[in-house]
Amino acid sequence: MDQIIDSYIRAGKIAASVLKDIKNRIQPGMTFLEVCDLVEKRIKELGGEPAFPVNICVNDIAAHDTAEINDQRVIKDNDVVKLDIGVHVNGYIADTALTLTFSEKFSDILHANIEVLNLALQKVLTGESLNEIGRIIYYSALSRGYKPISNLSGHSLDYYRIHAGQSVPNVPINGLIGYFVAGKCYAIEPFLTDKKAAAFVKEDTRANIFSLIKRKKVKFEQADNLLETIWLKRKTLPFAARWFTNMLEEKELLKILDFLIKNKLIRKYPVLKEATNQIVTQFEHTVLVLEKNSIITTLL
Repeated sequence: MDQIIDSYIRAGKIAASVLKDIKNRIQPGMTFLEVCDLVEKRIKELGGEPAFPVNICVNDIAAHDTAEINDQRVIKDNDVVKLDIGVHVNGYIADTALTLTFSEKFSDILHANIEVLNLALQKVLTGESLNEIGRIIYYSALSRGYKPISNLSGHSLDYYRIHAGQSVPNVPINGLIGYFVAGKCYAIEPFLTDKKAAAFVKEDTRANIFSLIKRKKVKFEQADNLLETIWLKRKTLPFAARWFTNMLEEKELLKILDFLIKNKLIRKYPVLKEATNQIVTQFEHTVLVLEKNSIITTLL
């Protein structure tokens, strides 16, 4: 158990260090690809591995966006940029996020989001109800003039599993949905938006994050080789197509991924967008729950 705790804590410290290093280096004019490469390289330099591709989600995009192969999208002066990173050490994961803006007009919602997260973190203790987190996030966000995204939630973490079975809501939920359990890790991540927004996300047509569902020979050499490489490098953790361009050219790689998705061996994660096109912010920490206390692993 001590080794597991040490791995969770080490992953958290790496994730926190990376965000601290990177947040002051991200500027308008940088491409999404430059940001993702910078973050993922730094994770490895500090002794971790990415638990999932860096999520860089801008303005009304809330989740599941990352740089594509040769992505030329550029961060602009008025963008609200959410940077969500995952780090694993020996398969044990830390998940953390922050929001950057280069315009003072968004400073209030960022400040409110941090306050809401900090209030929720105080209740992450053994035996506390998961419902309580949704209640705290929802009412503290409303009192500050914002709404949480209702169909995005925090989640438990486990060995090589980012979403490990328990959801931690960002809004009140009817009925009992469970309690925080000693020995488990949880990601707490309120997403806020304007009070006039629909405050839920819908799937976009794009998807650039994937994960392995199962290993199965398809008698197509390139596809079989790609599947085996994904398993060796990622197990079932999410990945980006850009991580495998050393194996195949872009068109062929995307074609094979599409084939594997259609054959239900690979899943895709569609980009998630606020339904009424409103700005979304996000802050996130990972908490390791112990018998008598909790440790926020992603704090330095």
